[in-house]
This record gives sequence, C-alpha cells and structure tokens, in this order.
Amino acid sequence: WSSYKHRNTYKALVGITPDGTVSYVSSLYGGAASDKFIVQNSGVLNLIEAGDNIMADRGFDIDVELNKRGASLNIPPFRNQNFQLSSEQVETTRRIAEVRIHVERAIQRIKTFHILDKTMPLSLHIVADDIFKTCALLTNFQTPIIKMIQ
Repeated sequence: WSSYKHRNTYKALVGITPDGTVSYVSSLYGGAASDKFIVQNSGVLNLIEAGDNIMADRGFDIDVELNKRGASLNIPPFRNQNFQLSSEQVETTRRIAEVRIHVERAIQRIKTFHILDKTMPLSLHIVADDIFKTCALLTNFQTPIIKMIQ
C-alpha cells in the first residue's frame, strides 16, 4: 500500500543498453520492496558478467553483489552532510546524469502506455507482469532514444 498514491503499487527493475534499448524487465514486486531486494531476487544478477559496468541510483546498495561477479557499480557520489562535493565528484555526477537521463526517458516511455497509469482491476493482477513486460518491450519498436552517430 502506498500512502502517497492511496493504492497498492508495483515496482520493477528495468535495464537498458547504452543505446537506450530496453534489455531487461524484471517481474513486478510490491511497491514496498527495496531496490536491493529486487536485484537479489529478480535473476538479473545471473546476467551480469565480469567487466560489466552497472549504472544505478544512489539507493542501489548492490556493490558487493556486483564485485562478486567482477562487475562495477557506477552511482553518483554521496555528499557528506557538512562538506561539498569535490570538483572531481561534481564532474562524475555530471557525467552520470548525462547518461541517466536516457534511463529516465526509457522508463517514461513505458509509462506512456495508459493501461499502466490507472487502477488495475483485481481480475488483471494475475497478468500484471505480462502487461508491464509487454509495454516495456514495445518501447523498443519506437524511434531510438539515442541517435547513433554514423
């Protein structure tokens, strides 16, 4: 239950490739599930290979899981309560933000399917995973998010 949205909500993990293509869609989890829980239980870790560089939000505390697989986690630096970010940390944050905007665009494309923005009848909850995954993968047939340099 979401006290903010006043209804039950779902949460999923969506992965995109460097060109903005949706490449991974987890099953849906209850809205209260943590990001770390979803990563640990969705099966996505089985797809991670040595040398992979995973970009995520600050809340994804998955560096231990990635290190076990020889992959690295790329998240914006945290700002200490009493200190400003160093110039290097500011630059790192800027570079991450430039790429993360494409993740946000991919997720926004999924949300444009209006079947997802309404209260879902209880009779459809058994196919909610299928509905979400179909909407997510249909975005790959839209014009590319990132125009490839020729």
